[in-house]
Amino acid sequence: MKWKTAISTHKNGELYIRGEALTKLIEKRSFAEAIFLVLKGTFPNKREKEMFDAILVAPIEHGVEAPSAFVARTVASVGNPMNVALAAGFLATGDWHGGAIEQAAKMFQSDKTPAEIVSGALAKKERVSGFGHKIYKEADPRAAAIFAKAKKLKFYGKYAGRAIAIQKELEKQSGKKLPLNIDAAIAAVISELGFDWRLGKAFFALGRLPGIIAHAHEEMVNEKPYRRFEEGDVEYVGKPI
Repeated sequence: MKWKTAISTHKNGELYIRGEALTKLIEKRSFAEAIFLVLKGTFPNKREKEMFDAILVAPIEHGVEAPSAFVARTVASVGNPMNVALAAGFLATGDWHGGAIEQAAKMFQSDKTPAEIVSGALAKKERVSGFGHKIYKEADPRAAAIFAKAKKLKFYGKYAGRAIAIQKELEKQSGKKLPLNIDAAIAAVISELGFDWRLGKAFFALGRLPGIIAHAHEEMVNEKPYRRFEEGDVEYVGKPI
């Protein structure tokens, strides 16, 4: 069986990525530009690069409280190497942590109206991905910063408009004010940039990776083995003894 790929190939002793020599990328291009190239097949223009940088910076860190951070630290604390700690951190992501970008982008890129999206979710008692946040009850400052950058760079268009429309429809139909969060903002912008919604979780992973690395390294360097719950932090609810 042959593997077919348009991503990279070797020729005359050199690696080419999307038709571009890796040595030339090392010499002339930034990491963000190389990521854009490998994912989309073209280099970003100046505005795209600046917007792309912003959405990679936005999720870079959100405290030791985040599952992807404290799980990575716990795994590092029992003597595992960096790669194992990072893998564990990413395995602690899912639909409720890091996965909402993908679902929100899918929603924004669908043909359904905001009213249909909200009514369908409420009828099934499902969460509308990208809206509401455990900490930011009134507004997510990270989302506001992303949209401000998008407006400045002229990437605040169709998908950002759908995000705002869904937020308004959600409040109208549910009676609850659920602010648009960072996941919805990133989902709208990557949609504006022409990325497929299935890359949503990957964008979270790309942005959060440096933060997880920092947490795992800090645990290895500064803390003693190993992480364990204190007895007082555990409540037994089983059969009476």
